[in-house]
Amino acid sequence: MTIDFDAFLTDNEDAVAGVDDRTVEATLLEGILDPTVAAAILETTRPDDYLFDAHRQAAFWLYRLAGRGRHIDRVTLRAAMVEEEGDAFVDNSFKDDEDALRKTFDFVAQVIETGRHTPPPAGKVLSYLDIFVAKAKTRQARELLTKTAKALDDRKITPEGVAGDVLKAVVNLESTRRLSGAAQTEGEELDAYFAALEAAQSRTNDFQGLDTGFSHLNRLINGLSPGLIVLGAMPSTGKTTFAKQIADQVVAKHSDAACLFVSLEQSKEELRIKTLARLSGVENRDMQRGRLDTQSEAWGKVADAAVEFGDFAGRLQVLEGDRATTVDRIRLAALQLRQKTQAARLLIVVDYLQIMPVEGDFGDARQKVNAVTSDLRRLGRDLDAPVIAIASVNRASYNAKGGAMEAFKESGDIEFSADVACILVDDKDKGKGEENYLGAMRKWRRVFLDVVKNRNGERGRVELYFFPEVSRFREVSKSSLPED
Repeated sequence: MTIDFDAFLTDNEDAVAGVDDRTVEATLLEGILDPTVAAAILETTRPDDYLFDAHRQAAFWLYRLAGRGRHIDRVTLRAAMVEEEGDAFVDNSFKDDEDALRKTFDFVAQVIETGRHTPPPAGKVLSYLDIFVAKAKTRQARELLTKTAKALDDRKITPEGVAGDVLKAVVNLESTRRLSGAAQTEGEELDAYFAALEAAQSRTNDFQGLDTGFSHLNRLINGLSPGLIVLGAMPSTGKTTFAKQIADQVVAKHSDAACLFVSLEQSKEELRIKTLARLSGVENRDMQRGRLDTQSEAWGKVADAAVEFGDFAGRLQVLEGDRATTVDRIRLAALQLRQKTQAARLLIVVDYLQIMPVEGDFGDARQKVNAVTSDLRRLGRDLDAPVIAIASVNRASYNAKGGAMEAFKESGDIEFSADVACILVDDKDKGKGEENYLGAMRKWRRVFLDVVKNRNGERGRVELYFFPEVSRFREVSKSSLPED
C-alpha cells in the first residue's frame, strides 16, 4: 500500500514548512554525529555560516573533530579544547575567558548527548542542509554586493572594472567557491568520466534511464533520465492515468527504485483504483461504486491484483497535495522516501504543474509557472532523479492533430527548462476498437504521445491504445511527428 505522508512525518512535524533558523542549525550540529550525512554537511558548510554565536562555537569544534575522523564525545571534546586552547575560538575575544570556555564545552557536550540519544532522521538533516546552504549562499552574495559597493565608493575599483575585477578586488577564491563552484580542469575530470562512459557501454538495454514499461518510448527518450519531463494533454485524455501507469511500471521493473507521486487533484483511493483496475482487468467504476460480489470471479481478480500491487507498493508513495505542498515539501518527502526505502534511484511525479503552490507572490500565472518549472528542474538535478510534471494545455490546441510546445498553458520556461516535453493528443480520426484484456472485451481509443522536445535525442510520436474502463495504456508503434 502507499505511505501516509502525515504519519510518515509524526516524529519531525516541523520539517514541512516554516522551520526557524535556530532549529535548522541545531539539527545540522546533531547531524554531524551521523557518518551517513556528516560528509555532506562538512563539504557544503563552514562554522561561520551559522547565525547564532553558540552554534558557531559548537560548529567550530564539531567540524574540527569530525573533519579529522575522530570519535566525538565529551572526552575527545575536552581533550581537543585543552590541546588547542590557544586557537580555540572562532571569535578570539573568548580565548582567555575561562567562563566562556566552560559554557562552550557544556553547550557542545549537550549537542553531542542529544545527537547520540535522539539522532535526527537523515532525510530531515539533508533537507535542512539544503535550506541552510541556500540561505548561506544568499547571505554570502549579499555580503559580496556590499563589499563591491564599498569598493566602488572608496574608488578601489572603477565602474567599468566591476564585472571582471570584483571577485579579485574584494574577496578571495576560497570564500567564493561555494557560489561559483569548485572548478576542475578537463584533465581532473577525465578519468572518472571515462570510467562512467565505459560502464554505460556494457548495459543490456538500448537506453540508459529508468524503464517506463513502454519500449518505443524508452528508445525515443532514452528512458527516464534525471531532469524535468513535462507531460501535457487536454482534459480527459488520460494524462494522470498514463503517468500513474509509468510510475507503477518503473517501480515494478526496478527493485532499487522508489517513486513519489504528488497528486494535487486526485485522491490516493482514486489512484489505487487505477492500478488495481489495470492489473486485474476489472472496471474501475465497478470497484469505486461497490458493485462487486466479494465471492465473484471478478473480485478474485482484484484480490490477485492487490497481491501483485503489494510486491512494489512499499516503494511507491502517494502524497496528497494541499496549499503547503511546495517544491521544498516535495524535496523533503522525496529524501525521506529514499532514506526509508534505501532506494538507489528515485522518480518523482507531480500532478499537476499549473496548480503547484509557491511561496511568495507572483505578478501573473506565467511568472508562477516559470518559478515552479525552474524549481522542479533544480529538484531533479539536486536529487539526481527524473521529475515528471503533468501540465495542462491551452484551448487553442484542443483541435490540433499534433502536439507543439506552444500548446502548454503559460508555457514560459517550459520550452527552455524541460529536458523532455510530451503531449498526449487524441486521434482526430477517432480511431477506436476493442480487444480481449484479461478475459474480457474492453474498448480502446487511439491517442498519440508526441515528444515535441527531447534535449538529448530525437523527437517523435508513439501510438497508444487507451482503455479508459481499466485505466490502461498499450503501446502500438513509433513514428515521426506529423510536422517532421
